[in-house]
Amino acid sequence: MQKANQVAHFEDALALLRGRVTGPLALSRRHVMQGLLLGAAGMALSPASVAQIEIPPGQIRLIFNENPYGPSPKALAEVARILPFTAYYPDDIEGELIALFMERLQLDRSQIFLASGSNEGLQAAMLAFGKQGKVLSPSLTYSDHLLYAENLGVEVERVPLRDDMAIDLDAIARAVDDSVSLVYLCNPNNPTGMAIDGDELRSFCRDVGAKVPILIDEAYNELTDKPEYTSMLDLVRGGANLLLTRTFSKIFGMAGLRVGYGMGHPDIVKVVRDHVMAWPNGVGLYAAYHSYLDEDFIAFSRQKILQGREMVNATFRRHGIEPLASQTNFVYANIGRNADTFAAAMAEKNVMIRGAYQGYDTYSRVSMGRIEELKVFDQVFKEVFTT
Repeated sequence: MQKANQVAHFEDALALLRGRVTGPLALSRRHVMQGLLLGAAGMALSPASVAQIEIPPGQIRLIFNENPYGPSPKALAEVARILPFTAYYPDDIEGELIALFMERLQLDRSQIFLASGSNEGLQAAMLAFGKQGKVLSPSLTYSDHLLYAENLGVEVERVPLRDDMAIDLDAIARAVDDSVSLVYLCNPNNPTGMAIDGDELRSFCRDVGAKVPILIDEAYNELTDKPEYTSMLDLVRGGANLLLTRTFSKIFGMAGLRVGYGMGHPDIVKVVRDHVMAWPNGVGLYAAYHSYLDEDFIAFSRQKILQGREMVNATFRRHGIEPLASQTNFVYANIGRNADTFAAAMAEKNVMIRGAYQGYDTYSRVSMGRIEELKVFDQVFKEVFTT
């Protein structure tokens, strides 16, 4: 009963913040934002300014791997309180957030860095190590930072996935030679959603890490079945030749605030920190600090995302499609037809999903929305798939 009440509390709070309450207690989005911000900042967002940042009415966005329930209401309230002071450069919050990481993750200050989203850290690592040799990466993975690095002259060698769509650690290990300066992995992988077995990855990191630094993007770690087992944080504590990146853009629901961090061997952290270009976002750091402390909201978000993931899996299976085994907030499946064409047909009915990735023209990726949105997705998918 307590858990059910907690979920209802979060849903009510989020609905108020997003203007989705109906009936006598209904508040418009404008009035909610005014109530949140007027006391702290002495101003409110106008309808026009809100319209520039909110999802168009009626559109269901299942495309960017966001948390539709975030950020934490507690974090939003704390951010509203400090908005009047954003004319000044942030002071202690960066150190306080790092101190919180040090305590929770059992790391030293020299093993942690902050960045404007984990992508800033990933890009910095690509540039720093890409000057020394080529980067090894799976052929199908999160690649924005890889493309960024290639545009600046870094050589990236892509190793094909296994037939079962898993990252081929053995093939990557065989490809490591004196020309390689960095190995990049995303675990769980994007867009497949599949996680590498923790013991297999630990063995890989010990063997390959003796030859070359390894960078692992753990953006979705909090959503895995066994976060501690899946993460290589224990190896970082032991001084491995390793760098992990994480983000507040996923389960913490702060994609628009751009906060990420990295954890690794002090020598790697120093090199990457020296290549990070953007100053941390003070408001984002403040939100990140309070989001990280809000364990109830993290648990709520995880519960809802996992529930939604099972709904999407069920939608695929009702149509004879077996999705890949996801441990993230998205599902990837071979729908047996052109994914771009299918995504366009879904978009015509106001449901946005991801189109094809190069080399995988018949695979679609569906990110999690709110439960009520995924019920609409189920209906629209049936209409489009059976047409």
